[in-house]
Amino acid sequence: MKEIAERRAYRGLSPEPLEEGQIQRLLQAAHLAPSCFNKQSWRFVAVTGDALTGLRETLAEGNKWATRAPLIVAAVQKPSLDCRLDEGRDYAPFDLGLAVMSLVLQATHEGLVAHPIAGYSPGKVRKTLGIPEDYVVQTLVIVGRKGSDELLSDWQKERETGPRQREPLEKVAFRNRWPDPITG
Repeated sequence: MKEIAERRAYRGLSPEPLEEGQIQRLLQAAHLAPSCFNKQSWRFVAVTGDALTGLRETLAEGNKWATRAPLIVAAVQKPSLDCRLDEGRDYAPFDLGLAVMSLVLQATHEGLVAHPIAGYSPGKVRKTLGIPEDYVVQTLVIVGRKGSDELLSDWQKERETGPRQREPLEKVAFRNRWPDPITG
């Protein structure tokens, strides 16, 4: 799939606002993701315009680059709304991951960057956006068009232009039994 191959977590973004139709398509892509017994335990808060001011204040210093984004989507989940199985297998985080990936792929399809981050204060995000206490603020997805790298640190600039770095497939995927190689 072209979108999987092209997806990159760029940080240099343009503050140019997104079209309302784009935002709706991103949220619709997330909404259509599979979930355990179709429980859809995720919720998304799409933040734009002046409402971004408070949310930007929740970001960690290393995510200063995200302050240029015209859209930040808070992706939250409530474990009790999803499948809770034996041996600690709560599906809510997994299902939310599928929904976020659907959003990311739709963004890539639209020529946008969608970069999930962990560097923020969940409590401040919850308070700023009015998210109930029993929901987990799992990630913020920073969305925009590729743009200036002026807010990036030197190491962030290097990652923007360098080759995509992934672990070798043999290190993360096995065939039939751990750690049997996937090839040969």
